Amino acid sequence: ENVRFGADVAGRPDALDAARTTLEQVSLGDRVDHFPHELSGGEQQRVAIARALAAGNPIVLADEPTGELDFTTGLQILDLLHGVTHSAGTAVLVVTHNREIARVADRIIELSSGSIAADRPNEPADVSTLRW
Repeated sequence: ENVRFGADVAGRPDALDAARTTLEQVSLGDRVDHFPHELSGGEQQRVAIARALAAGNPIVLADEPTGELDFTTGLQILDLLHGVTHSAGTAVLVVTHNREIARVADRIIELSSGSIAADRPNEPADVSTLRW
């Protein structure tokens, strides 16, 4: 219901299917009948990512999307976000302090004291080469 809500609000006629598919993509298909208090912090974070993706919006805003995740799951989520960007034409804006995560971006904008310190295109690294 949590993930479907975002798709419903976005007006998707396939909201239920979109929710189930996206939960599978974030490896939570087997937890679809669980309540939030029955999920770990990392699982709750993946539900939030699934909700954002299921809405089908052209832009996804992600603030530290791997912050509560173990390394392997974090890589999976970064790979998913990168894949969505290229296959569905969705723009993903990721805010992070982790330079390894920034390596998969197409463009990097660095902020310092509230001002843009750098704005440059980036040759994205393969997610499998990340270490953090």
